[in-house]
Amino acid sequence: MPLDPAAVASEWLASFSAAVGSSDSKQAAETFLPDGWLRDILVFTWDIRSLEGRERIAAYLAGTLAVSGISEVALDQDPSLTPRTFDVHGAGTVGVEVAFTFECAHGHGRANARLVPDGDGKFKALTLLTELRDLPGHEESKTLPLRDDITGIPGRDMQEDFANWVKEVEAHPHVLIVGGGQTALQIAARFKQMDIPALVVERNARIGDSWRKRYPSLTLHTVRRHHSLLYQQYPSNWPEFTPRDKIADWLESYASTQDLVVWTNAELKVKPIYNAETKDWDVTILREGFEVKLRPAHIVIATGTLGEPNIPDIPDVARFSGHVMHSQHFAGGAPYKGKKAVVVGAGNSSIDICQDLVLRGAESVTMVQRSETCVLSREYVSGMLRAAFPEDVPLPVADFRWGSFPLGLLKKLSIADQQAMWDANKEVHDKLRKGGLKLGMGPDGQGIYLLTLERGGGYWLDKGGSDMIGDGRIKVRSGVSPERFTETSLVLSDGSELPADLVVFATGFVRMREASAEVLGHEIIDQTDEVYGLDEEGEIRGSYRPSGHPGVRLHSFSKGR
Repeated sequence: MPLDPAAVASEWLASFSAAVGSSDSKQAAETFLPDGWLRDILVFTWDIRSLEGRERIAAYLAGTLAVSGISEVALDQDPSLTPRTFDVHGAGTVGVEVAFTFECAHGHGRANARLVPDGDGKFKALTLLTELRDLPGHEESKTLPLRDDITGIPGRDMQEDFANWVKEVEAHPHVLIVGGGQTALQIAARFKQMDIPALVVERNARIGDSWRKRYPSLTLHTVRRHHSLLYQQYPSNWPEFTPRDKIADWLESYASTQDLVVWTNAELKVKPIYNAETKDWDVTILREGFEVKLRPAHIVIATGTLGEPNIPDIPDVARFSGHVMHSQHFAGGAPYKGKKAVVVGAGNSSIDICQDLVLRGAESVTMVQRSETCVLSREYVSGMLRAAFPEDVPLPVADFRWGSFPLGLLKKLSIADQQAMWDANKEVHDKLRKGGLKLGMGPDGQGIYLLTLERGGGYWLDKGGSDMIGDGRIKVRSGVSPERFTETSLVLSDGSELPADLVVFATGFVRMREASAEVLGHEIIDQTDEVYGLDEEGEIRGSYRPSGHPGVRLHSFSKGR
């Protein structure tokens, strides 16, 4: 008899609903597999948590279930989220995925569960995501506020209404968002739809300038469906991999299209002061040379996961007669035609710059690799992303499903399946090994996606660099590090010298929390938690979570759309 996903979903949902309705944490935990996962986003607490195993799930729910107020549990009526079957990875069996909605003490919630048969054939949750979808009184609007047609309504003028709203936000923002990149703008767009006044301040002259200032060959390595922005998908003829200038211009147009209130050429002049009694900040913004005083209740630091360039302190750099720069300031390889170039580092920026230098006619290009790098083919990773974000599934649905999978479980599965990554990328790896590059899948064998979340470096997606390394156009010096400069070379830790006219340090950036101390001051930052990397539960530290200090959040990346 064929499996009926709707019947399986309804039976499990009835058991789960009964357990939460009676505030029975042990009974609720029994609806999971013994090694099942609960990922909770703002439903049971005002934090993001991941719990593995019935014991931890029961302990978590014991202190939160009774006050969660979960009620009105029902199958999600979105036609794209009807119960469906899926193949259980490595188990040779079929599971059922089900989405449902509910009400809770914090607001309106939704959930997604992956049900798998246990040893007795009874379906239990392998994963369950519970997520706060809307705040009461601040439900997300489906259309741009103040833009509906008001023709014929006495005393109303759309342009005047909108201009007055902008003035009010500028004078009295509830949230001040520092930074004007993709994370900051999407947060502002979400707040706007929730009727939460938010002001974005960006120190550059234009939105997108942080991208325009990067090296010209920079192109996003994920498919466009993966890096599309909230509410605003790319045109159907958009490049599959977005180049630097296109993303910069798209961000600028996004701010305009989404009616965001943005100040450019603006930054915090002095470190803000928090008033614990009034629960707001005393902020001074320097905007185009003029001081502006504001009192927002919240400050969101969204200046990017990475802070200022990390440049190693190499002795005798003043002796060097060539050019030395960080990858952030590399403006392209054309000026170095016929020159000897050394690129220190072996990540995404390094291979991009090495390729550009080769294609622009550098006499020699050498990559200095201190430790092993995780390299996967861009097409290999793109295939997985296309499967996760298919063209025939609405992006909000694909995002919801993607975010419902606990990162801790993903890491375990990736480690267990790492041989498949080696096998699928053998051709690329053979070329890289031939050129002397040291390869790895991360300290635990977790692969490239988890490395981006844990380390933010030590990997690249290959788009032709392996060919250049394999045939010697890009030389690799592995297992060494820069020791000192001479007038015409870079001396390595093994005593060898690399003649150079150009040395580029593709050595990453300081972490966001460290960089944010310049904005907020150490008195504030020292009270906040770490940002980025995974905690012991497999959740990303700091981002979109309580910071440790009232009224301030540090958001290091775009958490879905």
